[in-house]
Amino acid sequence: MGGFSGSGLRIPPMAVSCVNGSGSLAQTFDSLTPQRMRERGSLKWSQYPGDVIGAWVAEMDLGTAPAVEAAIRQAMHDGLLGYMPPSVSQAAREEMARYQREAFGWQVEAEQVSLLPDVLSSLSAIITSHTSEGSPVIVPTPAYMPFLGIPGRHGRECIEVPSFAWPSRDGSPHWVLDLDGIESAMAAGAGLLVLCNPWNPVGRALSAAELDAVAALSSTYGVPVFADEIHAPLVLEDSLVHIPYASRPGADPDLTFTATAASKGWNIPGLKCAQLIASGRARTRWEADAGSAHLAAGASVVGALATIAALREGQDWLGEVRAYIRANKDMVSDALSGLEGIEPTLPEATYLAWLDCRGLGVEQPARFFRKEAGVAMNEGVTFGRAWSGFCRLNLATGRGIEEETVRRIGDAVRRLSPAAS
Repeated sequence: MGGFSGSGLRIPPMAVSCVNGSGSLAQTFDSLTPQRMRERGSLKWSQYPGDVIGAWVAEMDLGTAPAVEAAIRQAMHDGLLGYMPPSVSQAAREEMARYQREAFGWQVEAEQVSLLPDVLSSLSAIITSHTSEGSPVIVPTPAYMPFLGIPGRHGRECIEVPSFAWPSRDGSPHWVLDLDGIESAMAAGAGLLVLCNPWNPVGRALSAAELDAVAALSSTYGVPVFADEIHAPLVLEDSLVHIPYASRPGADPDLTFTATAASKGWNIPGLKCAQLIASGRARTRWEADAGSAHLAAGASVVGALATIAALREGQDWLGEVRAYIRANKDMVSDALSGLEGIEPTLPEATYLAWLDCRGLGVEQPARFFRKEAGVAMNEGVTFGRAWSGFCRLNLATGRGIEEETVRRIGDAVRRLSPAAS
């Protein structure tokens, strides 16, 4: 497919424009190579020069849904590239509300949805305008890296609460929140809890019981919860479903803010259109605050149109992408299972694997693998002070690239410790 040209600006075709069924879509993904990824020039593949596989930034190498691509091209054709029309904003809010009702059984109305550029801007607004002045922010770790830095930029202490990993029935790590640690921080005067569900970087979809326990603490101590649910469309296991925190009967709507977007599920983070969902007094406070309300002006009209297309017409594509990532996960699990020194947590949701590399005896495993294997991952300590010796691996790429990634990791480990072979 050729690129679309308009006003001298050439928009390259998206990586995947496949509408001919699951076989051809998987074949398109299989055809991806490191060279093609580098030619694309994304941050993920251009940050580290040379023969380095980009497996760090949380974005997919798999393009986007044909419906999303068509919406972007139509916006270009129509010249709809300016400020947000009220009709597009309303349609995006209605579509996200419908999606939450139909996909997850959460009864959301369009009036409870606000558009904004991204999840992080909403967290900043909530910290500055919707919590007690000077109150600390609780972040269970390991956590998405910016969540640890944003409180400090607003003069707030970030209380890191390290989580636990218990052996599951198959022996793999099962990560759980430290509810006692969260309660202690709330009792000491914290003003906000950041809850990531599905959980980046450990790839968990939190259970109803876990969410109910968090809701009980929030109500007891009057501490608002900021629920980041941006990975909600990416639950990989058929036996699981994403449960919105705010859908639980014990979650106080006056104390609950939910941030979400189509950006992870349909791979459009650069289009800058996220959603903040709130009701009750949380909604009233959000709309009354000039800073919060003004965020809507920063949402992109192209991002809103892409969001509408993704939620209306992108479900079949998403289902195939989840199946493809699940197969990548299974392959990585097999490849790393006998590798001494690495204990992987493979995701049940998201496309992110969390690798415990403390058994290798290297202080910075991501740096080690970048230098010795040519694989760029995220250093564990960036997800919280307690996680030195871990690293995060992105699984959302072509099968051949993923196979080369784990081959390089395995070879580097065996060179480090011949006993691992």
